[in-house]
Amino acid sequence: MTNAGLGCAALLFSWEANAYAGGIFVPGAGPAAQGRAGAFVARADDPSAISYNPAGFAKLDGTQIYVGANFLRYVMSYQRTGVYEPTAGSDAPLPHEGQPFPKVSNNGDSAIGPFGAQIIPVFAISTDLGHPEWPVRFGFGLFSPQGFPDRDFGSTVTLDSGITAPAPQRYDVVNQKIIVSSPSLIVGYSPFDSLDVGIRASWGYAKLNGAKTIWGERNYEEDPGDDATFTLTDAVDKFVPSMGLGLLYRPSPSWEIGAVWNSKGEIRAQGTGNSVVGGGSTLGDIMIVPRPDDQVECDTGGVVGKLQACLSLDMAQNATIGGRWIYRDGAGRERADIELDVNWEDWSASTTSRVQVDGMVDANNMRLRNLANHHGFKGVISTRLGGGYRMDMGDGEIEFKGGVAYDTKTAPDTWTRVDQDNKQRLTLTTGLSYSFGRYRFDIGVGIVLEPDITVADDCPGPDGFGPTVSEQGCNGDTPVDERNRPSPGQPLFGEKSQFETPFNAGLYESGYLMFATGLKIAL
Repeated sequence: MTNAGLGCAALLFSWEANAYAGGIFVPGAGPAAQGRAGAFVARADDPSAISYNPAGFAKLDGTQIYVGANFLRYVMSYQRTGVYEPTAGSDAPLPHEGQPFPKVSNNGDSAIGPFGAQIIPVFAISTDLGHPEWPVRFGFGLFSPQGFPDRDFGSTVTLDSGITAPAPQRYDVVNQKIIVSSPSLIVGYSPFDSLDVGIRASWGYAKLNGAKTIWGERNYEEDPGDDATFTLTDAVDKFVPSMGLGLLYRPSPSWEIGAVWNSKGEIRAQGTGNSVVGGGSTLGDIMIVPRPDDQVECDTGGVVGKLQACLSLDMAQNATIGGRWIYRDGAGRERADIELDVNWEDWSASTTSRVQVDGMVDANNMRLRNLANHHGFKGVISTRLGGGYRMDMGDGEIEFKGGVAYDTKTAPDTWTRVDQDNKQRLTLTTGLSYSFGRYRFDIGVGIVLEPDITVADDCPGPDGFGPTVSEQGCNGDTPVDERNRPSPGQPLFGEKSQFETPFNAGLYESGYLMFATGLKIAL
């Protein structure tokens, strides 16, 4: 085995996963809320409130079942600035040297839904256990994040000239696929007619697979022979606990106020890793072997080519407050409403994910380092404005919905990357619900508009191609915690010695298409 094993410690994906909209995630989790652009914290009047406000369960009578799915398609492309840099020390120039970087796009076929969409399911049950006079209600359900974490770009590209070249985004992500679900229990309680409170307890599950390219050694010239592409396989965390607290207050029949707080979550996933590199490294042939059992940080049982790996990341806590105005007819039935929600997410506390691999160089017992993947996240403020209008139709009732939402950016533009979406967003949605007898059918569609962002190549270096060994970093040798852009992973040097380079410079274009459908059944 060559220096391929050096890549094992540097799989640093941006796998931030949560159940709430705003920031990294897209408004409108759950079909009922999709048509309202996620303005649902104060309404929360069916079991899909499992992902919005657990207090909503307190006002649900009988036994109700909700099943549905959102379909989210993420359209994204990246055009890196500049050309492939000449590599030093090569006997002959590589064929792609001096060629412009090509535009690359996320391959939607990596998603599991139709037309390259990500399926985001929701299933929930609420019940009063046959005692409508009780002030307490119970619920159980399963939901997933309203986001698009899957990526598939590949490690190589074919240029217009027909030459195969390294993919320009490879230091960010080659591919990643994530499954996250949150089985949950809910209790809603009405101490007064005008007040509902609720609590949600979730024991989430996460499974992660993916690959990215890192530097096997200092590789300012991005020589593919000095790269290592690391693959993480079946990193699983079977217990990701989180909780939510919510309330609903009705000061009058025409007004309802909702508020919810959702806790921070922690994913500590464990799996195995392996890497493959080109043959051009100056390090020569080395062997990466598992650490002794008494020195592991992840788990024992690793073997050459399949080392034990673990990944840690945190999910942002968040809080939302909203109010809605309700129009009622002469019989007191709700006929229309409009709701405004304001959401805060503390992504600044969840800006870094870390990877450790239980491996070492057998020639000198040098351990692979714990490395960090920085994203420059900050706190996010989101607003949701949505509502509906109801009218009778035959033996049933139809409701027309609409909404608009705005999310501030999750990170400064210089931190823009292809492994996560940190842009500001404008979301436009519409939808309808049709109720008849014990059933209600929901449908919603929407579009998320995002600005094009160009990250400047502001550290050209003495040769115009970026930093060098003698001139390290985009702004000199700036400390890691003071930088304004990401750094490639380097397992032999560790977090404090990751070197700055403009690998994320270029034009980013992106947006989302959304569709949702769901069914509520009252038993």
